Amino acid sequence: MRILFLFSLALAIAPLLSGEVTHVVQKNETLGGIARKYRVSTAALQSFNGISNANLLFAGKKLKIPSSTAKNIDYVIKTGDSLGGIASRFGVKTSDLIEANGIKQPNLIKVGQKITIPLGGTKKTPVTPLLPASVLKTLKSINNSSRWKKIVIHHSATPVDDAMNMHQVHKKRGMKNGLAYHFVISNGSRKATDGEIHVGSRWRGQLDGGHMKQLSLNKTSIGICLIGNFELRRPTSKQLKSLEGLCKHLMKNCRISHSSVTTHKLLHPNHTKCPGKYFSLPSLIKKIKS
Repeated sequence: MRILFLFSLALAIAPLLSGEVTHVVQKNETLGGIARKYRVSTAALQSFNGISNANLLFAGKKLKIPSSTAKNIDYVIKTGDSLGGIASRFGVKTSDLIEANGIKQPNLIKVGQKITIPLGGTKKTPVTPLLPASVLKTLKSINNSSRWKKIVIHHSATPVDDAMNMHQVHKKRGMKNGLAYHFVISNGSRKATDGEIHVGSRWRGQLDGGHMKQLSLNKTSIGICLIGNFELRRPTSKQLKSLEGLCKHLMKNCRISHSSVTTHKLLHPNHTKCPGKYFSLPSLIKKIKS
């Protein structure tokens, strides 16, 4: 008797352990009522059990209930279907339906086309912010002047450096406000981490830059300096990521077009090679336009 009891118990709990639930249709039950009972969509229940006509449901029929862990079911598009309508029937988001099937033109679905219904939704790849929260907080706390018209990219032309050292050097050169740039992006040398953005006092105080030969350009252009000598090697990937995020933020908040993002060399071709032959402005423009 004990063995028989244990065997019966195992049979009873097996569906629960496997995540599979079966419902035996009772007299006067409807597919919609059963779906509500198990908190699934009628369409999902119908498709999961291969039921072509929801009205032809008889007592004693066993239905498999899609569990909360069910991933996907297949569906064949019929005349009059739309992605929005299908999503509504199955209780999923239209955007998830489009993503799960890689549909590029939602209005061009075809009768007979087989698609996947993502009952569990789609896994979103977390988007890594281009700027750290601490930098964003600092930038948002500053009231930007409306006079900024350009963003000018520079390199330090030194393989090892940091903003504090540059600040002291520029002060010794007679610059009252020290650091000539509004921002400095580290390559990981000295105490700063790779890609770390230093928000200079000129930006915090919305002061003129000291990075351009022409005083008029210093009044209207934002200076960003990347640590490194890009005549010898490329910027680091983290520097470029930080530069992209910083440019996008400044473009949005200062209403600067991507066509006004430039380099020191392009503005003074006979004066400097800055930011060096290994810095690609077209690559940056492509990223900040998207």
